[in-house]
Amino acid sequence: MTPAGSAVDPRIERTRSVVVDATATLLAREGFERITIDAIAEQSGVARSTIYRHWPDRADLLAQGFAVVCSVEHTPDHGTLTKDLRHKGSMLAKGLTEDAWGRMLPSLVGASAHDEDLERALLRFNADRRGDALELIQRSVDRGEVDAGADIAAALERFIGPFFLRHLMTHEPIDDVFVERQVAALCGDLGVVYEPPASTGS
Repeated sequence: MTPAGSAVDPRIERTRSVVVDATATLLAREGFERITIDAIAEQSGVARSTIYRHWPDRADLLAQGFAVVCSVEHTPDHGTLTKDLRHKGSMLAKGLTEDAWGRMLPSLVGASAHDEDLERALLRFNADRRGDALELIQRSVDRGEVDAGADIAAALERFIGPFFLRHLMTHEPIDDVFVERQVAALCGDLGVVYEPPASTGS
């Protein structure tokens, strides 16, 4: 770690940025199965020894590269759990069905079964991205919508799990109807009044 108050050499920052961007490019193009430090070095033009010096744990670099592809939008506070969940669900559905990281995720899940570095990268990806969703439900606790004793981690799993089940296993649609069904179900589980979406009709 860099000591507090010390400046980071901009050349090092540029090198790290180039390597992470190269990793993201390779992941988007090749998936996870064929990602090696040699391939990242060739793509980035940065020596293997330099890459290993900055990322002695390959999983850290892969997780950072995947994070570039899979940027996470912070869920604004819409004032109610229903609206927050609808926003989160819609963004998750879009990511899984339209964005590059959704196309890459099956590759990561499959490759992680026989690559310890990729398994750690997957676990870090999951852990890093639980924070916003947990905060979303915690806000509803703070507003008094949800009982303070509720198990919000379990509630989050019940909400998000079916999205990934459909994406990775059943390949059923992850559409607006599905999202709304998940929102209504979790509101019911947590004892929160479900607010149907506003009508767009005239």
